[in-house]
Amino acid sequence: MKSLLLLDLTGRVFLKKEKIFYWLVSAFYISLFLPDMPVINNILIGAALIHSLYYNTVQEKLLLLKERKEIWLMFLFYVWLAVSALLSANQQEGMVLLVRRLPLLVFPVCIGSLYIREELKDRILLSYCFFTTVAAAACMIYALFQYSRTGNAGDLYDDNLTEAIGRPSVYVAMAVNLSLFTYVYLLQKQSFAIQYKGLVFLSIAFLVVFHYMLASRTSILTLYAGFVAFTIWHYGRSRQFVRGAMLIAVLVAGTFWMLQAFPRTANRFKELKNANYYSRAGEARDSAQRNSDQLNGTNVRFSVWNCGWELFRRHPVTGVPLGDKEDKLIEIFKERQFTYAIQTRLNMHNTYLDVLCNLGIFGLLAFVLGYCLLPLLASSRAHDGLGLFIILAFTTAMSTETWLDRSIGCIMAGFFLSLVSAWKRDLRYSNPVP
Repeated sequence: MKSLLLLDLTGRVFLKKEKIFYWLVSAFYISLFLPDMPVINNILIGAALIHSLYYNTVQEKLLLLKERKEIWLMFLFYVWLAVSALLSANQQEGMVLLVRRLPLLVFPVCIGSLYIREELKDRILLSYCFFTTVAAAACMIYALFQYSRTGNAGDLYDDNLTEAIGRPSVYVAMAVNLSLFTYVYLLQKQSFAIQYKGLVFLSIAFLVVFHYMLASRTSILTLYAGFVAFTIWHYGRSRQFVRGAMLIAVLVAGTFWMLQAFPRTANRFKELKNANYYSRAGEARDSAQRNSDQLNGTNVRFSVWNCGWELFRRHPVTGVPLGDKEDKLIEIFKERQFTYAIQTRLNMHNTYLDVLCNLGIFGLLAFVLGYCLLPLLASSRAHDGLGLFIILAFTTAMSTETWLDRSIGCIMAGFFLSLVSAWKRDLRYSNPVP
């Protein structure tokens, strides 16, 4: 607890600006898990922006940004979105969506132009893990209370599990993913910020089970694939093959146990067998004929992607202006008689397809370079394993959800991808920031 409160020896010698930044970021973490309180989020984001203006000099910011080309592309991408919004026939809708995406501009500007040194980085990461674990525990307690009242096992899964904080389970699953690998990172490097390893291992065990009950297939596959890759890399380079094999065996055994203990999550994966059932949007049943057996997250996504691809084919270069994109997609739903999608006004359920339809081929290229490829390259050059996982986790998650259509998605992507850039400094940087 002393580490979290900056009461240990290292925490006490942090510079004043670093302490202020730490407390602002910690308050921001709390706000991520508060239900329906956008005002608090906006106040904290604004405070972080103001503080960042005084954190280092303009010259230092420019020197850092010179090495962080991904930040320039993030800035360019938002400017592109602004032009798209202004060119919309429905400018009101365009401006609403543009404001929702504002964190994609603010965080690269305020955090991407800073340098966060190793000691402060570890403390910020530990704070994130702590508040994510507390939020997960609160969700679990509330869900168990609901289950005790209703006897419905569904209260312990998916979006019902995160009802206490009012956040979609897919975004909470991402938050838990990042927290689990951050815990592993801090343990592996034997960070000074970790004082009670037993408590950390207990938190990891709880979060693994909680994460599985969230039933986000993409996040589950990302987490387990990441764990296997880390185990092979970490124990392979030290030639501790037996220990590595034992850990993978524990993962397999634990997964098998959870499959038996929580079958509803396993059923989510069984939907993949029906991926083609609803893939032709023209064959959509009307509301009187539809039931839970006919529609699921997999076949609906395939249908939406098919319609989104058709929208791209009609506007491959310029795309559809931001404020008109949803209306144009609905028009295709109507052409295909995709009744369910019309009634629920489904979005693309794929961030890359959404950007492709909105900004065309070149807009997608700017997005992929700024948010995926260049950050991955920078993390690879810096041998930053945690940064690689964070970027890959977002890159994968964006393939099945439109992160830019939700405020929480824009906030999380803008913050964490900027943070990964902020803790890197090129070795050629001749005027280091304290």
